[in-house]
Amino acid sequence: MKISDIMVDKVFALSLDDTAAKALSVMHENNINQLPVIDNDGKYVGMIFAKEFLNLNTTPSSKLKNLVVKTPILSPTDTIEKCTQLIVTTGNRALPVVEKGKLISIVSETDVALTANFGHATVDEVMSGAIVIEENSTLANALAKMRRYNISRLPIIKSNGVLTGIINALEIAKIIATPRERIGKSRGLRALTSETAIRDVKVKDIMRKAISVERGTKLNTLVESFKRNEEIVVVGDERPIGIVTPRDALEITLPHRNEPSIHIAHVDGEARRTIEEHMARFLKKIHGKLENIQSVIIYADKHKTRKYSVRARLIAARGVIDAKAVGYDPVSACKELISRLDRQIRTEHGQKLEQRQHRKESAKKLIRE
Repeated sequence: MKISDIMVDKVFALSLDDTAAKALSVMHENNINQLPVIDNDGKYVGMIFAKEFLNLNTTPSSKLKNLVVKTPILSPTDTIEKCTQLIVTTGNRALPVVEKGKLISIVSETDVALTANFGHATVDEVMSGAIVIEENSTLANALAKMRRYNISRLPIIKSNGVLTGIINALEIAKIIATPRERIGKSRGLRALTSETAIRDVKVKDIMRKAISVERGTKLNTLVESFKRNEEIVVVGDERPIGIVTPRDALEITLPHRNEPSIHIAHVDGEARRTIEEHMARFLKKIHGKLENIQSVIIYADKHKTRKYSVRARLIAARGVIDAKAVGYDPVSACKELISRLDRQIRTEHGQKLEQRQHRKESAKKLIRE
């Protein structure tokens, strides 16, 4: 199957001179988290991502030419497999389809997920751990947590831990970049200044309904849900324990190799090589403690605080081990990341050994009886 078989006919695109307010308005109205940017000749320049508005000092009048991000491009004749590889390893939710330099379409992670067959895989095998926030928390707290963990969404819980809704980066960015008098009219809230908007508004005031499933749910049953929802919350006893996105699901469709593959996005040069070396050594170190490691996907992002956040998803036969860390350079952040992964794996390995020993002792007891 080719990209031309799944690319959309209708494409929303903006120009370099359009504003952040216009971009967020188009994103919010059409429930999309990215927009391609073109020049006056219709040639593709780059992409605008809603999540980036949370990490920048952006005003409603900021020009997109100062915010645009370069991305890989696709050709209509490229394969779905190539697109999957690029989406997973770059961390981009969508990629442009370009022909002779001009933008002709766009393909999102959801478009690709709708073509995939996930076999017997369940949400347990691909979900990331859920980082949550209580419904009475402010937008400022939600924003701080998103920045700290470099994530795009937060499940909202009641005081008893039960899931009640969800909020994402697009919804917060829209609030921040919208003139305050418009917020008052559209949300039924009092007029707010830029500072009080995120300090006083509670997440329950703007959260939306979250779609949830129980552990053990087959991924193939979620494909239709991805058309309307960019994430599915995995719950146990009505409490969020994980999140699955179309990109998470696509990770398990990457080709398997004899040895784990390491994919690193958003960092290049010597830092990239050093991170790969550290991770390769770590994978050898944990050999035998975690069964059938298929791949490791690492995303490193620089923030305006001059810090780097690094997150990793270690995909194994029995599920995903994910961790996040922060440092003043990508290498130090990666070392902390590996330390956190190591602690998680050691804990799980120790629990498995205890369970195995318990089963042996129980078997011996039955034999004696």
